[in-house]
Amino acid sequence: MIDMESAPDFQKLFEEGDIERIVKFLGHSQAHVRMQACETLIRLGEDATPFLISAMENSNPEVRKGAARALGGIGSRASVGPLLRQLKKEEAGVAQFIVDALAEIRDPKAVPALCRMTRSSSLILRYSAVRALGEFQDRRSVSFLIDALSDSANIVRLRAIDSLSKVDDPTLWSPISELLDDPSPGVRAQAARAMGRLKARSSVRLLLRLLSSKVETDRLEAVRALGQIGGKEARESLELALVMEEQERVAKEIQRVLNDLPTYP
Repeated sequence: MIDMESAPDFQKLFEEGDIERIVKFLGHSQAHVRMQACETLIRLGEDATPFLISAMENSNPEVRKGAARALGGIGSRASVGPLLRQLKKEEAGVAQFIVDALAEIRDPKAVPALCRMTRSSSLILRYSAVRALGEFQDRRSVSFLIDALSDSANIVRLRAIDSLSKVDDPTLWSPISELLDDPSPGVRAQAARAMGRLKARSSVRLLLRLLSSKVETDRLEAVRALGQIGGKEARESLELALVMEEQERVAKEIQRVLNDLPTYP
């Protein structure tokens, strides 16, 4: 009989290959023991996969969470089908761990299910799914991520910007740029960063509006984005902004960016 409250010797269990016993410690009352069990199972790799798939049916939600986390860490595509089946019947608390596992494994078969999850009534699931889709960079997710740009939650809109900007499509600057006017400073900042990463020259005029914002973070992110995009219009606008800027921190950032930009006749 296993004493679930004792301090397990996971190294010994690992060496003995006692996978079934290690899996049971995923349901331990102490979080650090659950985490050690999970890490040990990940080290065991594919040998642990069948046991972890079985554990996804365990009545203890902590065991199911730990099993999903371990399956994601192992990265076995053999677990994708069982994870997707379990995802359909799980509550949000466990489902988010399954979504994160699928993001780690990155099997394209998971994309449709993750797309549907972006429209969940659960905030944590919408957030987790939108974040996960950024790992796939799959064009099937584009319309769902664009819809997520209008989510009522700031954290979902912010993550949707990040995930959408990873998709290899230069036209996606347009829907993302609309969030440069978002009421959340964090979302506006993320949208500006995306414009810079995408080197979206068509967004320069929109970034100039942000450059005149009263919010310091708006101006800082606009400066950095314009620096990444470059070009004559960006440089001239930054030179003017440097003259007008009253905050030392922002002025220093403008000067740093200008030092890296080429001059134009």
